[in-house]
Amino acid sequence: MKNQENMTNPVSETIKEIREKQNAMQNPASLQAIVPDKSGSPALADKPSRKRVSKTAKPASMQERQLAMNTIIRKLLLGDITQGQALKTLRSDVLGLQQDAFASMVTVSRKTLSEVENDRGNYTSEIINKLFKPFGLKVGLVPTSRHRLASIFKEGKPE
Repeated sequence: MKNQENMTNPVSETIKEIREKQNAMQNPASLQAIVPDKSGSPALADKPSRKRVSKTAKPASMQERQLAMNTIIRKLLLGDITQGQALKTLRSDVLGLQQDAFASMVTVSRKTLSEVENDRGNYTSEIINKLFKPFGLKVGLVPTSRHRLASIFKEGKPE
């Protein structure tokens, strides 16, 4: 297991970063404090930490995240969901992050993220790759026929 953690995999790096942030948020000493600034008005001590999509949601296990990712990717490849729907589901269900936290993590604006998730706009492959990199995905060529893609999946299955 340690060998897997030492690998430079964007997904495992992202998950490690998220776990560190979650641990820091659970530690009361590391929580943000509202402190007065020079003018005497309250201000946040640090930048806001990442927020989970739902405060009551528990983080998914590694197996649950992997299963969810595989299901979403399969649906995306087969054309059952759009690229935007896949990104939104991956962001919220796999990483459990809100748009602003995810957008800052991948260095795109929240507006851009929102537009891609809602299948609006026409973005370059560079932007799309930035958005999907935490999930180990990038833009590529796939067959346009759902039937051809399905047959490729069927041929690759060991029986």
